[in-house]
Amino acid sequence: MLHSRRQFTLGLGALALPGVTLASTQQAAWPFLKPGDTIDVIAPSSPVDLPHERYEIIRAYFKNTPYNVNIPEDLIEPTSPLDEANTIEKRVAFIHAAFNSSSKAVWAIGGGGWGTRLLGELAKLPRPQIVKPLLGYSDVTALHVFCNQHWGMPSIQSVVLGINGDISPGWNKTGLSEAMDVLTGKTPTVTYPLTAVNPPAAELTHTVSRIVGGNSLLVSALNGTSQFTLDTRGKFLFLESVADNPGQFSRKLMGMALSPLVQQCAGVIFGDVIQTGGRPNSPETQAQIDAIIGQFGSRFAPTKPVMLAKNLFGHGEVNLPLPLNTVATFTNLSGGRLTVAVSANMVP
Repeated sequence: MLHSRRQFTLGLGALALPGVTLASTQQAAWPFLKPGDTIDVIAPSSPVDLPHERYEIIRAYFKNTPYNVNIPEDLIEPTSPLDEANTIEKRVAFIHAAFNSSSKAVWAIGGGGWGTRLLGELAKLPRPQIVKPLLGYSDVTALHVFCNQHWGMPSIQSVVLGINGDISPGWNKTGLSEAMDVLTGKTPTVTYPLTAVNPPAAELTHTVSRIVGGNSLLVSALNGTSQFTLDTRGKFLFLESVADNPGQFSRKLMGMALSPLVQQCAGVIFGDVIQTGGRPNSPETQAQIDAIIGQFGSRFAPTKPVMLAKNLFGHGEVNLPLPLNTVATFTNLSGGRLTVAVSANMVP
């Protein structure tokens, strides 16, 4: 891995365009939430533990905010034997209702598995007319890919609503406030440190792009599909990972590296790569992952800017909001700062 002395920062934001619909612009930003607005909750993947108790904790949290949350009582009815949050039909119906309601955001209550099983049915439905962001991470990547690629909507890689530092404290220490600040426009631009992995990243001066991606398992699983392969042309591919040992992670990464997913992208940003959810990597495992990412940047994507967002996004202790499919301007400023400002009015 390139040991650059230069520190990079990533800044992301979204401009409020009230009343913007997909019919008027393909790169629309979501309208920032205002007091009284509602967030719809969906369960696209696995059930959370003790769902009705979790609902009440979430509702209590939002009672102390100016915003409302809508959680259907029958949102989670675990299936057998797969232990999905609900049947495919009901999960699709809840997602369809959420994106077509008067709410201003759609937030997944949890990740886990089974989200890709919904995409074929969702693709049969008409595209929503009002732009609103999807929030979540991990298995919710299936819906990020769908919203970004199939519907042309923006979304936010962030903590899930039912498992985070506020609602269910544990390994993940990030609460809801950072994502709420992005949703409401309190923080229209967020800035994060990035580290250059290879010379093209260290030499990056100015480019306009977008960021797409998410969990490496979901991105890899959908790669090559006729409808849901990410179009990364002119975009930065974001990848984070969990539940993969270094060998498994390397195999998925090589499959992507040898495909148009990486060959046609503008660059790659790595979030955390965690072997076992809820635990830090051992020094040996971390050394192997560092070597895999370093070799990826030097040997398998040597002409692409490859950057590392360490301890910022994914299944580590910290999982900050990262807007996806919004237009971003990368500029290398004095002192080696790389700032990415998002504007719905800019075209790459």
